[in-house]
Amino acid sequence: MIPYKQLTLAEIFEDCQNKFDNDKYQFLSLLHQTINLDEIVPVSFVTHFHASTGRPRKHPLYPMIKVLLIQRIFSIPTDTLLIIFLKYSQELRDFCGFRVVPDASKFTRFKQDFLMDLQSMFDHLVDITEPICQRIDSNLASMSMMIKHHIAPILREFVHISLLILTSV
Repeated sequence: MIPYKQLTLAEIFEDCQNKFDNDKYQFLSLLHQTINLDEIVPVSFVTHFHASTGRPRKHPLYPMIKVLLIQRIFSIPTDTLLIIFLKYSQELRDFCGFRVVPDASKFTRFKQDFLMDLQSMFDHLVDITEPICQRIDSNLASMSMMIKHHIAPILREFVHISLLILTSV
């Protein structure tokens, strides 16, 4: 019989971090397999997005959310640069679910129109990941609660950490 070693959350997190640093394609595959946006995106966000606009939306909600997550995970500073990455990377387009890359105005409008929904989604993400962070490192957990309530400039890093942790569960 082969002895099995149970991995700790810290070891799983380290493995995710290694994939993020060294194999972006494998990292995207891991995100795709493990992140369930139905659990992260509040129903109120979905309802608001699908409220009557008079015509069907060209770009669905989840691809728009995925592309914003990609922008944060990979620290892509501008929508213009994000669009360039999407145009030249089939893997990123596939992960997000885009056949056609939205233009810059779509991203701007999405962020403006759904700002409160995006904040609510982020708060929910913190609520999900805080207990996991607590199990890995209590300092990380304390940081997550402080971010949620007070520190906007480091949201990008926390979302990156949160997504890595979510993919490890």
